[in-house]
Amino acid sequence: YSLYINFLSKIDMSKNNNNEKMNGIYGDEEINLIDLKPADEEVEENVSGEEDDGSINMDFDKLKFIENPVEELSSNRLPQTLSDCVGYMDTLPLLAPNADQSNPQTIVDMINSVAASDESASDESAIAGAVPRKTLHHDAFGAFGHTVRTGCISFYKKFETVYAAPEGRWWIWDPLANWMNGGKNVSLDQDVIRMNDDQVLIIRIIEGNVGLITIQGVHHLLDVGTHVFNSGTVKYFGPKNLANSNYMNHGPYHYVNVPRGKNAKVWALVESVREKALVPRLIKEGEHFIRSTFFKFEGMVNISDEYIGHDSIHILNVVKGRVAKANCDNEPRLFGEGLHIIESPNFSFMGMESISMDNLCISHGTITILQVPRGKIALLWKSNQPCLIDRPGLYEFNSNDVFFKEFVDSSARYIELGAKKVIQVYTGEVGITYDRGHLKILENGHHVIDNSTHIFERFLSTKQRSIRLISYTANHKIGKTQQLAKNKMSGKASYYDTEDPAHPNTLGDDSDLLVCETKDLVKVGVRADVFYSIVDPEKCIQTLNTDELEDLVRETAVSTLTNIIRSTALNQIAQSRQISASESEVVADAAIVDGEGEVADVSAVSYFFDRAHDEFMLKLHEDFVSRYGVDIANIRLESFKIMDTELANEIAQNCLTTAHVENQLSNLQGQNLIATTKEKTAADCEKIKALAEATALQTRSDAENSRRIEAAKAEAEAQRCRTIIQAQAEADAILCKAKAEAEALRLKAAAEAERASLLSQTPLGQQEALFQIYADMVKSSNEGVDKVVYMDPSVNKDSTFALGSLNGLNRDLHAMSKLGIVAENMDNRTDDSALDMP
Repeated sequence: YSLYINFLSKIDMSKNNNNEKMNGIYGDEEINLIDLKPADEEVEENVSGEEDDGSINMDFDKLKFIENPVEELSSNRLPQTLSDCVGYMDTLPLLAPNADQSNPQTIVDMINSVAASDESASDESAIAGAVPRKTLHHDAFGAFGHTVRTGCISFYKKFETVYAAPEGRWWIWDPLANWMNGGKNVSLDQDVIRMNDDQVLIIRIIEGNVGLITIQGVHHLLDVGTHVFNSGTVKYFGPKNLANSNYMNHGPYHYVNVPRGKNAKVWALVESVREKALVPRLIKEGEHFIRSTFFKFEGMVNISDEYIGHDSIHILNVVKGRVAKANCDNEPRLFGEGLHIIESPNFSFMGMESISMDNLCISHGTITILQVPRGKIALLWKSNQPCLIDRPGLYEFNSNDVFFKEFVDSSARYIELGAKKVIQVYTGEVGITYDRGHLKILENGHHVIDNSTHIFERFLSTKQRSIRLISYTANHKIGKTQQLAKNKMSGKASYYDTEDPAHPNTLGDDSDLLVCETKDLVKVGVRADVFYSIVDPEKCIQTLNTDELEDLVRETAVSTLTNIIRSTALNQIAQSRQISASESEVVADAAIVDGEGEVADVSAVSYFFDRAHDEFMLKLHEDFVSRYGVDIANIRLESFKIMDTELANEIAQNCLTTAHVENQLSNLQGQNLIATTKEKTAADCEKIKALAEATALQTRSDAENSRRIEAAKAEAEAQRCRTIIQAQAEADAILCKAKAEAEALRLKAAAEAERASLLSQTPLGQQEALFQIYADMVKSSNEGVDKVVYMDPSVNKDSTFALGSLNGLNRDLHAMSKLGIVAENMDNRTDDSALDMP
């Protein structure tokens, strides 16, 4: 017991470090705590945050409140044997066999002997010092006597004293002795032979077993072999197989066989200088022997168990990634990775805690370790003050004033811990808060509130929303009111955040049509959407309940649009070609300017949807902005439907006919366009092909021309000389010939002129010449004529196809004669003018 080490006093780090504090752990620049106030002196706190390179330090081995194993307190220093215990033995004291099973005579001799009478001798020496006594059996003659078979012995007695006879034929001469009932030919091939109430006891112990007996109340162990007892004071409790048992005890004798991978929990008596004490002990694998009435075996434990506890001995086997939680001397303690050995009577193991991203907080008693990853914020109370930790790292606290609540995502829009509130308002919305009952609007951004009287209510969207204009029934309004009450009780901000299965918000088919009556009392359904947004949140909240804003917009828009349709006839609605108006156009009248600069009123032909849009926006836009701070941005009229089935079918049939005609016209136009396009494409292809061929031909022609030009130049140069000579010769010949022909013509002309002169001197000659000319003309005009048409000259006298007559001939001759006279006059006039010239 004196070898035990007081592990608790050596590793109790928390008591020695209570007054240590790290510098700067409460500054905003160090751990970025939001309004974290200084802690009291008794609060122990440690921080392990970001390194210089920006990485996060998550090393749990550096934390102060997680204890690491002490090397000098390893399991090798823990007593794991019984060598220092009272009654320790190297082996069991086994009684050796006193007979040989293979020799029955030794068994008979031990039965027929008397133990030594020295009272001072030990039990073992008394057994070994047995003295033979006189037997009563003798060899028999003939067929008389009792025969003892081989491997058997027979028992007889005299005055309650038992004797044994070995193999053979025996005769008992003493009349006071006789063979015992059931004692004849008793086989020796038995583990136990009992005779006369255990006066004679033969025990055979086989390999691997020990025998358990008491001799006069003293416990003994029998070794392997045959043991014979005839004192009547021996009690046999049976064999014990040591190979199949981890623990065996017989009186003060104890045998512990610890298998590999296990420890045995025992109690043993340890003697020191001044006293003896019964102490707990964990013994290692192997065989252990001890003789002690104080020894006690409590069972086996696995060495690999996370926790092994045996009274004041405690072993914690903490694997990597886990932390052991325990209470020692009424203080919480955490043990890190490794083997921890603690000796303390006031120790309790509280379990293991995993170190992972799924377990960001380890809390044990007053010790709190926070693992703050990126994207998380830790919420905790410290000295009754709310604290928010958003810097990544490890944080440890050891104080009753620290209470961890939860982790929240850093992207959370609203974080509340006591009086501290962190609100993130996104673009397109505002936050609604009340400071001492006064409305405060939070614009987009990050807001921190540290005031218990400043209450955050909810977020209000300022984005544009659209609603379908539908006239809801009273049942829907009642259901909506009930659902709104349920949402407020459950913490939801608005009725429109969820959908009530009994009163759905969405409608299908024609149920989303707004049914109105036109000026001529025809019911039509209009599918219309109104777009609105909150431009002045403070005015909107102060003026009305924002949960009822959508109903207000819908009901007002429905009423306005219904009045507009009621003042419009059906044929005016049907004139519209556009079903949506531009948002930027909010005009009351439409006008057009003609070519002469005059303004013409076109409101009579403006489309209904444009007019409805303009009138609707004129009535509601400015009114809602000034009264409620709500901007009615636009109304979209998608479609309308005539609710009267017969009228709708008639109009639809007409529309189908018109559509069919327009469809055919469109098809014809399409076919024409296709054919035209095909022809144009083919023409373009041919044009491109011809252009390519022309280009190729031009190229070939240019090459051929170049070749021919060069050849012609050479040929022309050679030909030039020959041509000059030949031309000179031919010119001389032509000149002579021309002179001859000219002379002949001159002579002929002179002759004809003389003849003409002679003929012109008489009228007959002149007429003859005219006749000859006219004959030549007729002859020439009739050349190549195949057919002759005869016509009455009296009918068509001026026809060019009429035959010549004397009258006509006379007229022609007269005309020709005039031509001659005119010619002569012209010649004479020319001669006179020539004479008059200077």
